[in-house]
Amino acid sequence: MQKFTILGITLYDCTAREALRNTDRFLGSGGLNTAGYISSAQIARASRDEALKESVEQLDMTVCTEPDLLEAAGIAARSRVREIDEKVYLRELLRKLYRNRNSVYLLADTRAELAVLEELLQEYQGNLYIRGRGAYEDFGRQPERLVNELNDVVPDAVLSRMPWPEDINLMKEYGQYVNARFWVSLPYGAVSWMQNPSFPAKLKRKLHSRLFEKRVQEYNSKETGSK
Repeated sequence: MQKFTILGITLYDCTAREALRNTDRFLGSGGLNTAGYISSAQIARASRDEALKESVEQLDMTVCTEPDLLEAAGIAARSRVREIDEKVYLRELLRKLYRNRNSVYLLADTRAELAVLEELLQEYQGNLYIRGRGAYEDFGRQPERLVNELNDVVPDAVLSRMPWPEDINLMKEYGQYVNARFWVSLPYGAVSWMQNPSFPAKLKRKLHSRLFEKRVQEYNSKETGSK
């Protein structure tokens, strides 16, 4: 596990193997542990919002959706880039949940997004032990009603796909009341996997990566100059 700070936010990068060891520990614990997939755009947003920054830093584990964060921090080893691009941790996490017969609750913002989440997860791992499903809109977007539902189901793991940062804010504010062991935030873009991205897609990602890296360099220069 490697600690790094980017745009003033402290994060820890885990290899897929380290993340899976953490997962075993989380699933064997008594309280709720949280993990969130994050992107450079989300970190840029969190850097401008102190409460959101706190929500990100309080996650028990973060997983990069793309290598941009590690590249900008100068710690993007080739093996880690491959693990991120191929969604190794996510695939192994779902296999682990399947093999161990861990119960899963699927949570999305709307019914339509819930169907999308289930379809995407099915592409990675079929026959998950899904104990419950819920759309936040059906709870009137009231956190207390969602917590009551989760505590009625008592899943081992919650997999959520909501507009960022809705679910990580829920984790921060209400996680202590949730009777589950592991909650993973899978924001839009975190689950889909292009095994062979097109040239335009690669070009777009490269451009986005360079723009983010420039922003990080400007931030670092400003911080260095102010000291």
